[in-house]
Amino acid sequence: MKLSPEADVLLMGHPLLFHEQAQVTLDEIATSEFQDNLDALRQIQLRSKGIGIAAPQAGWPVRVLSVGISEKNRIRYPDVEHIPFNFWINPQIIESSTDTCWTWEGCLSVPGMRGWVERPESVRVAGYDQSGQRQEAELTGFHARLMQHELDHLNGVLYPMRVDDKSLLIPDGALFNQNEWAEGWPTPNARNTPGGVISKER
Repeated sequence: MKLSPEADVLLMGHPLLFHEQAQVTLDEIATSEFQDNLDALRQIQLRSKGIGIAAPQAGWPVRVLSVGISEKNRIRYPDVEHIPFNFWINPQIIESSTDTCWTWEGCLSVPGMRGWVERPESVRVAGYDQSGQRQEAELTGFHARLMQHELDHLNGVLYPMRVDDKSLLIPDGALFNQNEWAEGWPTPNARNTPGGVISKER
């Protein structure tokens, strides 16, 4: 399929977001249509101010994601470190830490909300880059969190499905008024951790 750079991001509820996506062949990566779709996906990410986007969010049913943070798209996470832009094709987590951490996650497909989500603190990821070359990376901190969030999309999982208590889902705007929250609500660490910052504790 031909992906338009003007495509809208699909919202939670769309059936494509709940399906495990198909693997990409190395022959497909080399085609001009696939390369054009990668470019369109990156344009959609930047236009939507996303720090990451998975292909199915744009209506493209393949195992592809794009991550990266720069001044162009950090408005929703102003305190997050710079993360170089990179495509991952057929990514998979080959190792996860037993230590976990928490942060407030948001999602282009779940607008207007944030969730306090637990995930492994670090991961080793393997896959292919946009040229079809194998790549592997050891990721920690927010970069590891971002990769796990986007990879979930390729398996039909959205972050609200990982929230274990409804009190850990909040309106997006509330995150900018944490000092006005009830003391210790919804957890002491959730109350005191701004967006884009990792907490070791729930």
